[in-house]
Amino acid sequence: MTQNLSDILDGVSIPMAYKLGYLINSYREPSFRAIEATYGLTRPEILSLIFLCYRDGIAAADICDFSGHLKTNISRAVTALEKKELIRRKLHADDQRRQLLYITSKGRKLHDLFMPGLIQREQDMMTGLTEREREQFEKLLRKLCVNAPNWNSLPFTPTEAKAK
Repeated sequence: MTQNLSDILDGVSIPMAYKLGYLINSYREPSFRAIEATYGLTRPEILSLIFLCYRDGIAAADICDFSGHLKTNISRAVTALEKKELIRRKLHADDQRRQLLYITSKGRKLHDLFMPGLIQREQDMMTGLTEREREQFEKLLRKLCVNAPNWNSLPFTPTEAKAK
């Protein structure tokens, strides 16, 4: 598969994006499937718990803005997490239309159960790089992420197929 994989990764018209997608899918898919099977969490629920553990007291829209997930998926996740008592909602002090989300101690405990596996998976993913290469890769990823707002809101217009 190594040769075929290289042919695919290097042969597509969008080799950089395709390689990034391949890496993230190789990391995320098996990990999130295992978390779903073990803890009964959907992917948007997992993402929301991870985000809230990092930054508590944000709105669902903030999770959507950062993650690119659809509002309906995150909204369903928030409702499910609240029913499972993993998060709680609180009205924003200055804007009663806005609800802020907070992870509960039960939610944090669940996060702390699955997070070591994700950390290990990331370490496993990076084993093919030297320490110096890891540092360079981290700097390049950060640079790409910082630049993302400059291009990710630009319209994408597919080329129309011409009738034969």
